Amino acid sequence: MVSFRAAAAVFAFAGAVAAQSHAAGDYLWPYPAQVTDKKALISAHGFTLADNSQNNENVVAAFGRLQASARSRFSASKAKSSLTVTVSIANDNGFAAKDLVGADESYTLDVSSSGVNVKANTQVGAIYALQTLSQLVTSSGQVVAATVNDAPAYPYRGFMLDTARNFFPVADIKRIIDGLAYSKINVFHWHIYDSQSFPIDWPSYPQLLNAAYKDANGKPKVYNEQDVRDIVQYAFQRNIRVLPEFEAIGHNAVFAAADPSFVVGLNHAPWDGRNGDANNASNGVVWWGTQWCNQPPCGQIDLTNQAAINFFNQLVAEVGAWFEDPVLHFGHDEFNYRVYGTTPDSWDSVDVNGIYEIMAQAEPKLLQIAQTNNKQYGAWDDIVTDFNVQNIIPKDTYIWNWQGDNSAIQNFADQGFTNIIATTSNAYYLDCSPSAHWCSDSFETSVPATSYNLTGYATFAGQWHNWTRIYNYDVTTGLTASAKKALIGGSVCLWTETIKRHNLDRYAFPRASAFAERYWSGSAAPAYDSVQTAARLARFRATLVNELQIAAADLSYLGNQEGTVFRTEWCDANLATPGQKTHECCFPGESLTGHNGSPIDTTVGYHFPSNDNTDYCKIASTYNTDSFTYTAPQAIPYPY
Repeated sequence: MVSFRAAAAVFAFAGAVAAQSHAAGDYLWPYPAQVTDKKALISAHGFTLADNSQNNENVVAAFGRLQASARSRFSASKAKSSLTVTVSIANDNGFAAKDLVGADESYTLDVSSSGVNVKANTQVGAIYALQTLSQLVTSSGQVVAATVNDAPAYPYRGFMLDTARNFFPVADIKRIIDGLAYSKINVFHWHIYDSQSFPIDWPSYPQLLNAAYKDANGKPKVYNEQDVRDIVQYAFQRNIRVLPEFEAIGHNAVFAAADPSFVVGLNHAPWDGRNGDANNASNGVVWWGTQWCNQPPCGQIDLTNQAAINFFNQLVAEVGAWFEDPVLHFGHDEFNYRVYGTTPDSWDSVDVNGIYEIMAQAEPKLLQIAQTNNKQYGAWDDIVTDFNVQNIIPKDTYIWNWQGDNSAIQNFADQGFTNIIATTSNAYYLDCSPSAHWCSDSFETSVPATSYNLTGYATFAGQWHNWTRIYNYDVTTGLTASAKKALIGGSVCLWTETIKRHNLDRYAFPRASAFAERYWSGSAAPAYDSVQTAARLARFRATLVNELQIAAADLSYLGNQEGTVFRTEWCDANLATPGQKTHECCFPGESLTGHNGSPIDTTVGYHFPSNDNTDYCKIASTYNTDSFTYTAPQAIPYPY
């Protein structure tokens, strides 16, 4: 047991306690499991950590962040003395990043005029307690007296960032991690590469640097081993797991830079919607992106090529070792059934049996890769719904449910899966916006958040998932008790097809924080109130902006202030590449006429007859990706 005891007498001065105008819970986000309001404000000039020579180094660092966070607010205080913080950790022996999985996150925080006492079973709870204490400092530099007994409702609270469609430097990733930590999100799911880019400096395959984006000087935009380990350590100090996704079967065009034989369907053009797919073809009109790939360039790992499997095993063994988390995400989403030639390209339907046979041979090999490298298996829900391997994969496989509604979660639980994570695209995809229509639903189509027009391009109504939609989505509706038990948490996902450095923060926050309260607080959170809940979140947003320099969006932001539409960074260097022609229709950034001058029939929404081509990348010629940079936000007032 490590105890941080008071080394000196706790401060004493006249007028230390005053009445407060807001309840203690009004200051807290996410809302704790239990808070007892002492209905008093304590005058103080800061905090002092007792016996800091004996402290756990991560707790010391967390205390330093507490001091930095509260410093500007304490500057308004006229008090002369500090409030002493005493921290006791019951189990503090050799805690490492891998131990974050299933860690005890509970804590007790007691704030009174005689000092602050923190009790936790692990350093995780202690760090969370200090974050909560930071929120109890008012805008006038007083400390709210309260007792907080807290623990999360779900052990998995995730945020996914895609660094393949657009590249984000380490500084950007760390800033996002800061916001996740303050929101008590505990998993950074890193979708690190995809068909568009391989932003990893892997010494065994230097030729893969050719599959990375380049800056203006031709230097590859990549993360090296030290970058990754630095991010893992940075996240660990803030209670966050870094869980990597190594896309395995559906989005692997970049592997061709290592060896073209590793990839099937490489650079197929047109890349979507020519002949329909197994489920969605009707009357000559087909769904977008389901035939060859959802975005250029096409290419999937050749699961029938043992050399390709060996290559992927080496990737997991070597680059996977840079990550300390015991779980590895193996992708499996948006796999195209046509690439192996089991179905003629002229058919509008697909014979799935050929793919079932291929997957029956390949899936055990992928499982063996995970086992050989001491990684627990994880994948998107396609692994259960599309490949007939649900009885091959272990029942403790992490399943990220992005398709369908709660009935899909129930279905997975009924099949015996015990680690289900809700990532439903209709609520938790943060890229849904006026420039991304692929995650629309009936509500958003009929009651759009907004719409806008770019001269010469189509007008499109937005599908912005605002914070209230995310906050009020109930993932447990209709689930049986056993399914609720199998649901270990949820995750918001930020795919970055339309994201650049300058708008990363406002797409992530405060919506990720709204999600975080639902998965930390669960039923402990007060019933949603459009005024009270918004007021608490607005105050938390001020923390993100003022203390973490996160350019979080205003709560009223609806994604319609971007002024243009962005594409994957791949488009910057592939404006005239035939592989980026598309039959997709219609959204801003797409020409109102096809390549042959014929008009686009917008009445079919984002379906489109197969007799036309439009230019997916054309809009990328109107901007320079490298000109978009992060800008620190100006300070905003705390509501209270």
